[in-house]
Amino acid sequence: MAEHVNTAAPQETNRQDADEQDGSQQDANERPPSHPGATAQAPAQPGASTQATGQPASNRLWTKDFVFGTLVNFLLMVNYYSLMVVITSYSMKVYNAPASAAGLAASIFIIGALIARIIAGSVMDKVGRKHILVAGILVEVACSALYLLGIGFAPLFVLRFAHGFAYGCCSTTIGTVVTALVPAKRKGEGVGYYMLSTTLGAAIGPFLGMFLSQNVGYPVLFITAVAVAVVGMLFILSLKVPEISRKRAASSAASALAADKTAQASGRKSHKAAQPSRQIAGEAAGAHRSMGWVSKIIEPSAVSIGLMCGVLFFCYSSLLTFLTPFAEENGLTTASSFFFVAYAAATFITRPFTGKQFDRKGDQVVMVPAFIAFTIGMALLSNVHHPVVMLVAAALMGYGAGTVQSSALALAVRMAPPEKLSLANSTFYALLDVGVGVGPLVLGIVEPFWGYRGLFLAMAILSVVSFAMYLYIGRKGGSMRRLLKEHS
Repeated sequence: MAEHVNTAAPQETNRQDADEQDGSQQDANERPPSHPGATAQAPAQPGASTQATGQPASNRLWTKDFVFGTLVNFLLMVNYYSLMVVITSYSMKVYNAPASAAGLAASIFIIGALIARIIAGSVMDKVGRKHILVAGILVEVACSALYLLGIGFAPLFVLRFAHGFAYGCCSTTIGTVVTALVPAKRKGEGVGYYMLSTTLGAAIGPFLGMFLSQNVGYPVLFITAVAVAVVGMLFILSLKVPEISRKRAASSAASALAADKTAQASGRKSHKAAQPSRQIAGEAAGAHRSMGWVSKIIEPSAVSIGLMCGVLFFCYSSLLTFLTPFAEENGLTTASSFFFVAYAAATFITRPFTGKQFDRKGDQVVMVPAFIAFTIGMALLSNVHHPVVMLVAAALMGYGAGTVQSSALALAVRMAPPEKLSLANSTFYALLDVGVGVGPLVLGIVEPFWGYRGLFLAMAILSVVSFAMYLYIGRKGGSMRRLLKEHS
């Protein structure tokens, strides 16, 4: 009987705490089913282990593997952003490429990353998370080194796509690994600290890329990118990765499907009693019944929150693309050099508080003021004439975008079933990548008509649309609230 019940949940291996093994058998016998139609069991005891629940047995957050995983993500971001901000100018100067083609050389990286996220999310628990991490970082190192060869403009497109694909595999997988290592009761705090690595990488990377390319040349920048990737590889090789047992994951899906069929059969006898469960299953992204090809590469419960975040980061992409020429046009070049430093500093200072508030008081307490801050910051930027005001705008947007991104990711992983954690991460980041990747292409078309100030004002207005999406998604009685309650 114990073995049968234990197969109803995916098994994850986490060797961090010595007491996990002691609690695993007890948890296997006592874990309650997560599916509405399953038979209720006795509640799990405090000693429940990672193996049965998919969560760490203790409430410790700052473990060696959490720190290593967060550092890996930071290094991936530095490698990505340090090259992203200069690849357009590099293509134009070294290969005499036209501006449109040079911009595409930068954006094709995002296309590779997007495809990788879709694929990695659906296969990482079959192939193994550690295997994907090692293979991805090896390709990252190789691609970073190939920039040194000056391979030509056409091959550069292939290199950028491959580099983006490797980055997408690594960043999706490391996000899944770290969120699996965070205790359930500290999910908002843990994900918040983890997302600081993304914010810091997004600040240090562009600064490093611009400084090195302008002062010591592109070859030194490429060597630095290789070194950053190599250090990331060393951390990955030292990382103990919690893996999902393929046999147990498959058994879990089969058990859940059987339970769902039982609930439907019972519903034919008592339609009113079964209707709420069917409504929750339908609105909660198809629950376990969606067996089509889409459900194998996308976690539906993460789509709405991912789209909301994707719209906000479409607005953010205007900063990556047009902040430098905007600053040059308005005599704010010096201030623009410190823009992302102020952006990152605001996120770094506020993140510990917002993460804890998220866990204690809920998402609305931290996300509503964050949206407002981002909108005000973007509106300020559209009308900025003084360096201090520009840095204030950067701080407001850093607090706003950083808080929304980390909180939205925490919501996405909380809403997903444990066996769909990998897909939830990949779905969320894929939609965010769409916003960041499509932004430069679309905004590049409209900028000549609107100008930089008009463009930033339009992004402030669009951020209000993202805010409205959040208010609708998080409304009382909506599917997000029911999912969060179901998986709490």
